[in-house]
Amino acid sequence: MTPEHWVMIAKKIHEQYNMYDGFVVAQGTDTMAYTASALSFALGNLGKPVIFTGSLIPLREAGSDARNNLVYACMTATLDIAEVCIVLSHTILRGNRAKKHHESFVAAFHSPNFPVLGELGRPIVLNNWRVHRHEGNLTLNASFESNIAVVKLFPGFNPEYINLLLNSGVRAIVIEGFGPGNVPFLNQSVIPGIEIAVSHNIPVIITSQMEQGKTNLQAYQAGLKALNAGAISAKDMTIEATITKTMWALPMSQNSGKSVELLIKTNVAGELSV
Repeated sequence: MTPEHWVMIAKKIHEQYNMYDGFVVAQGTDTMAYTASALSFALGNLGKPVIFTGSLIPLREAGSDARNNLVYACMTATLDIAEVCIVLSHTILRGNRAKKHHESFVAAFHSPNFPVLGELGRPIVLNNWRVHRHEGNLTLNASFESNIAVVKLFPGFNPEYINLLLNSGVRAIVIEGFGPGNVPFLNQSVIPGIEIAVSHNIPVIITSQMEQGKTNLQAYQAGLKALNAGAISAKDMTIEATITKTMWALPMSQNSGKSVELLIKTNVAGELSV
């Protein structure tokens, strides 16, 4: 799956939005969290459910979870939900909060920083923090800039790599920091690279390598240095949501007149806690 596929799916839903009460999208699970996150940003004022599902076991194999997942996804598409969701097994997850965390267990996704939206049991239980169905026109903003880089820090990381990325013409950099977003600032400091990027209008977004919790650049000096250099905190967004939102915010900032930083900090579709 590539951003071109995200655009195709978003446009198809936009074209047929008034013809159906809900939508189900079946795709492979490996990149599903990226697609669901991207669609949550591309489909503005969404008033109906858009449900992603797939399977861990191919349909042709005995014991496949594909049929049940498709049935559960179609059931969810009829419910009082107006969000992009992921449904595997019996759980309804907000798409831009979900992560694939297991490869051999049919409940392959979880939501580390946000409660589940519902449980497909007997009876079906929907939780109050979901967005309810509503009227209004769907807005389509399905443009994504894929020329970004994701850097995962590790002990001994060479900060010269950031300069190489800047020289390559990259449009934004996402840095996976330590703990709540800490970065090296004494030996092998990445701070000069962040300062150079920001001075050239290349946003630097810092997220955490931890699944649970949130990026807090004010917790320690190692994060505050990055914040003062102009880095943007991803707060409690998943890495999938952070990447797709950055890809979406770059073209959106030109269309809306809002800065990339403001869009990243704004809760667009429930992807971050405010």
